[in-house]
Amino acid sequence: MSVDDPPLFTTAEWSPGGRRFGPSRRTTGVCLSAAALLAAFAYDYTSVPSGTPLVAGWDPVMLDWPFLLALLVFAWGVVVPLGRNRTPTLRYWARLRADPAAVAALVGTGLFVVVGAVGPALLGRPTANAMHISQPPVFASVDTTTAINCLGTVTDGRCHGTWRYPLGTSWTGRGVLRLVVGGAHVALKVALIASLLIVPLATVVGLTAGYVGGRVETLLLRYVDVQQVLPAFLVYIILQFYVGRSLFLLVVVFGLLNWGGVARLVHGEVVQRSEEPFVLAAESAGAGHLSVIRRHVLPNVSSTVVTAATRQVPLLILTEAALSFMNLNDIDLLSWGEVIAIGLQRSPFVTWWPWAGALVALTLTVVAVSVLGDALRDVLDPREA
Repeated sequence: MSVDDPPLFTTAEWSPGGRRFGPSRRTTGVCLSAAALLAAFAYDYTSVPSGTPLVAGWDPVMLDWPFLLALLVFAWGVVVPLGRNRTPTLRYWARLRADPAAVAALVGTGLFVVVGAVGPALLGRPTANAMHISQPPVFASVDTTTAINCLGTVTDGRCHGTWRYPLGTSWTGRGVLRLVVGGAHVALKVALIASLLIVPLATVVGLTAGYVGGRVETLLLRYVDVQQVLPAFLVYIILQFYVGRSLFLLVVVFGLLNWGGVARLVHGEVVQRSEEPFVLAAESAGAGHLSVIRRHVLPNVSSTVVTAATRQVPLLILTEAALSFMNLNDIDLLSWGEVIAIGLQRSPFVTWWPWAGALVALTLTVVAVSVLGDALRDVLDPREA
């Protein structure tokens, strides 16, 4: 970027006084989509008997509704603006594609989102099959004493894998591919729903503390200090003894208690932006505080919010996997941590593919999202590069 190019996220809006008031089209779209989702939830909760599919064989559980809401917010808050504002989007892409690692991370993260969102609907839930126990992957083989009912070819006492189960099966006969896809679905749920809580809480607290200042700033930052002393991991472990293990409890605890670091980053950026000439000029011109925040401060700290939230995602995914690995989460979820734990308990060196597949998927996802978070920081705010 040349020295004459303005920072992409240092913008000021100087629209005329006769501008149209009211919610934007995007805000209206979010509200209408959320209202439709709420209506569907109310209908399912009040009119559809338990165990009866709502539509097309889909029987939603409680956590599916906030997951769908998070997908809607992501679509309206990220995808739609990128599609409408093509000029800055092309600039972002030009910067991103200059780094091959960032492009690979973007592809990996996009694959994780797509697989986690629609994969289970396409492949179905993994089911046990006693006749298909411990089938090897298509690229490997195992002794026929391990895969007793071999589905592939048998050569010299070795059972070879088949494309029916490209990644093999577990000791219960579940397809490893479906287990990996199901784990991606669980990880995506945790990441999106927790972020749906983290982002607005951190943004509101950081904006308020940074812009208002004074006692309000001191009080809010002291609360953030106290909250960060109390680890969300420990709170979850304690609460699950009282209310039971569930993914819902996990995302609520981490969503409500894990936003302090993001709020501090937003606060620091707001303090800096509040001293910019365009903010001071808007205040001198008589603009109200809410107008200044919405039109001048918030747009210029959005890059900090995006990058900070993105860098929270790997931590959330690893935390859920760790809790599942230690059998501290819902055992019916079949998350990556659960698959790894079960695989390591049963002949980990003979039937290695169940835990290895989940471990590779977990590792690649965490690395991809982490690298993408660093790349977005450099792309959205070149001053940090």
